[in-house]
Amino acid sequence: MPSLIPSVRRFDRTNIPEELWLVYSEPTTFNIRFILSCTEGPLGKYPVFIVPAPWRHSADALLNEVDFRKQRVFSVFSVEPVAEAFASAWEKIAEIKRMAEPYYDAFLSVCTPETLVRNGPQPEDEDIELRLAVPQDTDKISQLCQEFANTSFPFILSYEQASEEAGLLIENGQVWVYEIKEGDGETDIASIVAATRQSDTVAAITKVYTPKKWQRKGRAERLLKTHEQVVLYVGTTKNSAQKVYSRVGFQNICRETPGAERWLEIGFDKAEVELGHW
Repeated sequence: MPSLIPSVRRFDRTNIPEELWLVYSEPTTFNIRFILSCTEGPLGKYPVFIVPAPWRHSADALLNEVDFRKQRVFSVFSVEPVAEAFASAWEKIAEIKRMAEPYYDAFLSVCTPETLVRNGPQPEDEDIELRLAVPQDTDKISQLCQEFANTSFPFILSYEQASEEAGLLIENGQVWVYEIKEGDGETDIASIVAATRQSDTVAAITKVYTPKKWQRKGRAERLLKTHEQVVLYVGTTKNSAQKVYSRVGFQNICRETPGAERWLEIGFDKAEVELGHW
């Protein structure tokens, strides 16, 4: 690493030049100031993720990596001041303009056993099942994954990519479904919830989707209760999703809440970068 940033070091470096982790610790200490990841998933490259504290040299450290191409950085996702600091620095040193509006603007919300609302209205005259998805659900979940991606331009998926994502979610036991039997006896999946990032104590919900046919009937709300201790990002714009998460027991989902933590995904000029997917 360059001598001007001696406290930045690689961590768990892969053999792919553009896929790496950088850790910055305070000089002569083990106090970690930030962790920057630049990695790739099964469907494409991820944004640059940075946690937890802003540091002005993170952009320099990334660009100074051997064989790293600046076109790889299509966006950065972090808590608001960190994302803003990195985007401003990257715009200057990489000479690639940031997008005027963020791709994603959200609060980090938490639901614990203490805040979880366990009782709520149940549908009448419906035969329902909350369960982990199985391979037989692949076609339907593929369709729902593609519809979900279509709400997140420019990170849309072809049906083939959505099928690959659905297969991985099912194989890894990371997607739950709310299955309902309709009046004619046919079954349909009314909602899905994917939790693709988990530790021993916390599950992070990365996808919640209900097709229009089943929206505003409380099904996604009930499906969220299949996990008791979870975190998720919810958009800062007040909408029905905020109301759903609030009724379930998620906290810190509006600006007025003390301790609300705002996260941004800031993109860079699409004509100058290579878009990924996450």
